[in-house]
Amino acid sequence: MKTTTRTWPSSLAVQSLVRPSEAGSLGDNAIRVSPELLQPFFAQLTADKDAELALNVHLPFCPSRCLSCDRVAVVAHRDEEIDHYITHLDKELMLIAEAIDGRGGLARVHFGGGSPNHLSELALATVFSHINRHFSITDATRISMELNPRRTSRAQLNFLKGLGVDQLKLEVRDVDAKVQQEIGRIHSLELLEDVISIAHGVNFDSLGMDYLIGLPGQTVESCEQSVAAMVSLSPDWLVCLPFHRRESVFPHQIAVEAQHLPSLADRLAMFNQMQMGFDQAGYEWVGLNVFAKPEHELSVAQRTGSLGLNVLGYGPERSLSVLGVGLGALSELPGLIYQNQANLASWHALVDAGLLSAHSAVVSDESDILRRKVLRGLICRQSLYSSALTPAQEAEWLLPLVDQGFVSKGTSDYRLTELGRSVLPHMWADSSPVYRAL
Repeated sequence: MKTTTRTWPSSLAVQSLVRPSEAGSLGDNAIRVSPELLQPFFAQLTADKDAELALNVHLPFCPSRCLSCDRVAVVAHRDEEIDHYITHLDKELMLIAEAIDGRGGLARVHFGGGSPNHLSELALATVFSHINRHFSITDATRISMELNPRRTSRAQLNFLKGLGVDQLKLEVRDVDAKVQQEIGRIHSLELLEDVISIAHGVNFDSLGMDYLIGLPGQTVESCEQSVAAMVSLSPDWLVCLPFHRRESVFPHQIAVEAQHLPSLADRLAMFNQMQMGFDQAGYEWVGLNVFAKPEHELSVAQRTGSLGLNVLGYGPERSLSVLGVGLGALSELPGLIYQNQANLASWHALVDAGLLSAHSAVVSDESDILRRKVLRGLICRQSLYSSALTPAQEAEWLLPLVDQGFVSKGTSDYRLTELGRSVLPHMWADSSPVYRAL
């Protein structure tokens, strides 16, 4: 693969990539959640009969924890602990269904982790049974699941397909052997080829994978080789996310040595290689950091203007309210993003007491909601008309991006520049869902 060296503005060498002050992450802007705070948001959702709903089911269990893990995860192997979790998950599903007054039709169900496929077939079947008891699953409901490739087999993929799962995302991180050794997450290219081949044979609608930029041991040269390898695997789509070491939040990451992490300049060059490699392979650049085959639903949605973005990532729906269940699960309602309790014992205690486990939230006023809508629209469609904004909104939200060269201003619209699409993924995306800025 031929590598093109891009010259970045000199300011990037010294300025840090700072998130917007109103970030949709559950960081400094988060407040503690009370039932009184949640009630009006659930009432609004109940009243809006046209609102499309998604269920975000968090299954946090993992056989082991790699150093790149920045999710709420529990390393456990005892069946009774998993069974106890599933029992309380059933209760939380009931509480959520009651909170929205039985509005149970779902456009999407997503299973994240942890490693959801660490659960046994019986455990997964029980979870699906609980969901079907409290919510309405139809032929139109899209069901997606994140998979640990090392825990995947032909029998498991056939089983998941039988349960109704139609979209898979392989949690890969990187395909370079040295980087895998650094983070303790090893899966050979041959293993990935087998998993993808079997999944295609089972006829899943969509098979995606991830690639993290900023992992220890990664170099521009290793990234170039990884891009070629991933293109050869021919996933339907790939999401490219920046990794950040946060040992204060994820203590196991203290084992990641800072001097082994690539620099900002290297990370920008890696993303440039990713874009060029997948472009040459015929993929389309969707949003800021997804590369999808032209016939994939995300590519089609971007071309038709229906691409949306929420706490689950990109989707073919412009507007989707997300209800999170399980340990540390994220939810997004109009004007509210919240996260469930991330301590397992506390989560169990709340649900056992008949309470929703919501713990922290970012609450948005009308201006915040519009700002998020504007910036997400810019990300999903790469342009937006200025007529929808007041001069003050343009000055506060968009002109700073123009000044940095990330957005260009036309006579009637704003457009993401090539520089913006290359740099903003490092500002507005993150491998950890709770730290994504939008």
